Amino acid sequence: MFREIEAITLTERVASALKNAFFSGELKPGDAIVERQLANQMRVGTPVVREALISLQGQGFVRRVTNTGTFVTKFDADEVRQLYTLRIELEALALEWARPRVSAADLAGLKTLVDKLVEAGETGARREFLERDLAFHKRCWALSGNSYLAETIERLMTPLFAFAVLGSGVPTTAAMAREHYALVNALEKLQPPEFDNVVRKTLTGFALRWISAMSSRNGNESGQNPSIARSLDANS
Repeated sequence: MFREIEAITLTERVASALKNAFFSGELKPGDAIVERQLANQMRVGTPVVREALISLQGQGFVRRVTNTGTFVTKFDADEVRQLYTLRIELEALALEWARPRVSAADLAGLKTLVDKLVEAGETGARREFLERDLAFHKRCWALSGNSYLAETIERLMTPLFAFAVLGSGVPTTAAMAREHYALVNALEKLQPPEFDNVVRKTLTGFALRWISAMSSRNGNESGQNPSIARSLDANS
């Protein structure tokens, strides 16, 4: 009659609360996190907060600077470009390995995830859009069948998903969400080399959107920075 209750440690609850603060914008990229102050606010011990921050550091959400403190991860435009360039290579590889492995049930599940992403885009719910976008891509990475590859991409990209989308100021739309159907269609119907071309074109489009937005916010007058486009095209 009852579903199993998931056991969540106090450390995990603190880490979850901090993630909520990141996603809501309450804690912004570059903000300092003071362990003792946070422990007092949450009414937990400082060691618990420290453990939570170590976990979040491993996931890329915070950076700990020796003898200075802990800060919410902040990316500059060049770091965003480098990470998205790497993401194209790794995710294209994950999808290449996933293509011969996907089942009809896998494809149906991916389509459902995109449907939910479209719903978030229609309402303009940025946090829901981000979470559903990440859920879709994580599922694609997992379908590669290589847990090391999936874990590597997730560790590199999860904080960037959060902070590039939330920090860019770009509205999230249903049209953005529908672009993900191209990846599902490629997995379902296409063979190399057309498969590779469509996957890389789609992933490059995602990357250029957020790189351009970050460049614009950092004082670059042209959101469509040609050097950025050349860099990505050279790697795709």
